[in-house]
Amino acid sequence: MKRILTIAMVGIAALFCIAIVTVYLSIGSVITTSVEKYGSAITQTAVTLRDADFSPSSGDASLLDLSVANPAGFSAKTALLAPRIEIQIDPQTVGEGVMVIKRMEIEAPEITYEINQSGDNLRALRAQIGEAVAAEKQGSFPDDKAGSPTKFIINDLYISNGVVVVEAEGLTGKRTTAIMKNVHLEDVGRDENGLAPAALVDKLYAPILQAVTIAALSTDLNLSDQALNILRAASDETEEAISRLRELLEN
Repeated sequence: MKRILTIAMVGIAALFCIAIVTVYLSIGSVITTSVEKYGSAITQTAVTLRDADFSPSSGDASLLDLSVANPAGFSAKTALLAPRIEIQIDPQTVGEGVMVIKRMEIEAPEITYEINQSGDNLRALRAQIGEAVAAEKQGSFPDDKAGSPTKFIINDLYISNGVVVVEAEGLTGKRTTAIMKNVHLEDVGRDENGLAPAALVDKLYAPILQAVTIAALSTDLNLSDQALNILRAASDETEEAISRLRELLEN
């Protein structure tokens, strides 16, 4: 039997960009508290950050040990972990209506992709983020800040050396791992002249899921065990991914 792998549904970048929302406000514990508060509000799960550092003069920030818990209904403790995130902010845009993130690097994140009978954890997380986007459009998120939220543009976002931990009843041992292809996104939010926090998180989801789905469908998948889950996961991805799935099913 072929070695069983499954699709790594990656929402990493979207979730990490929660950190951008408040990183310019202060340093240390204030950043940590803000990331945890607003990150948890956007994802509707527990978001924690061990430590943070920010230099107002250079715009350089470091976030350490970011963790995003799984949505309700899934057994794994976390959906993703990131040991270190480096962010370079344009200092001249701090406090402006649109803040420019010149560069963001997420090194060696670990993502848990859990499949159960109702779906997968990262899709459930995306649906919860969608609720925050809807509230943001209505002007009710965040609910404790007056005025319009700061918007963001990301010039370059890099995600490298990511590891995906797949958990599903159909997998031998119920757990396996896969290496995620590196991701580079450019000019996120530029066409919109900046994206509000929840909208930014949501915007980053689609291209990452597309790239990872296509890569996973090219691997040694045992579709007899995972076909229904893959179909569900790929249903809103690119036509290329869906065509690739059809080819595999016909072989």
